[in-house]
Amino acid sequence: QGTRPAEDTLIDALRGCREVSQLKALENRLASTTDAPPLFEWICDLLVERRISRGLAARLLAALHSEAQA
Repeated sequence: QGTRPAEDTLIDALRGCREVSQLKALENRLASTTDAPPLFEWICDLLVERRISRGLAARLLAALHSEAQA
């Protein structure tokens, strides 16, 4: 499975998210793209593929989870 340029762009965007609102905006942009998987699935896949660090994945997934519980 090759690396897609969109995936590199997503990783850069994820690394740049400092606020939950930024993460939600990114999630909403992805949701408006028909062929994009849900953001939490993408983060999990990137983690499994070791494309992002465990710390980054944990921070992002915790932020998505806390937002979903709100």
